[in-house]
Amino acid sequence: MYDRVVTIHNTHWPAYRKPGATLVDLRMFDPDDRSANPRLVFRPQKLRELGIPDALIEAAAKSDPQGFLLFDDLQDQTKQASGQADQATTKT
Repeated sequence: MYDRVVTIHNTHWPAYRKPGATLVDLRMFDPDDRSANPRLVFRPQKLRELGIPDALIEAAAKSDPQGFLLFDDLQDQTKQASGQADQATTKT
């Protein structure tokens, strides 16, 4: 399901890239589930201990299901980044 990894405060989270946005999964394995396929749960306190910003934790808590964040691409930033890459290649 996931095809990307997003780094937030030196921690890595699975993500799914779709046209125009990135979906990030902030769920973790349930520490109480000792089965062969442990379930994923949203653990806000553990995220705080890892240094994840409160604004991201609060946004993930409001999602349905909890623990997911959707980041939309910003058009002006993607155009600017590609323009800088074009300039760098033409100057060399």
